[in-house]
Amino acid sequence: MKNSKISLFLMELIVVIFFFSLTAAVCLQVFVKAHVMGENTTNLNNAVLYAENTGELFYEYKEEFMSHTDLITDNVADNLSVELIPSSDDNFLYLTYNCYVKGKTDPIYTIDFKQHIKEVAGNEQ
Repeated sequence: MKNSKISLFLMELIVVIFFFSLTAAVCLQVFVKAHVMGENTTNLNNAVLYAENTGELFYEYKEEFMSHTDLITDNVADNLSVELIPSSDDNFLYLTYNCYVKGKTDPIYTIDFKQHIKEVAGNEQ
């Protein structure tokens, strides 16, 4: 009689330990996913911020900007890298901004800038 009570208690204890270990595994997965989502959000926010700054500099400095693109690509967050692709034609300057997480090949943020370089008639000084 005493043996059956002890084996029943041990069986209940095993079930409870199994339940808590299963719950802990699920909670751990949730915390890991939340951490990854937080990192992705931080990277995307930084990429957008750097793109905005790059666009403002591009619109402000026009042709001079093209010779200083290395200043922008060198001054980004440690885990991000930026690729700037300038081009132009007779009337416009173009800049394609791609931001990558280091070690990955797909950009997390891409934007194209376009600026008219000819003076508007009547606005020349």
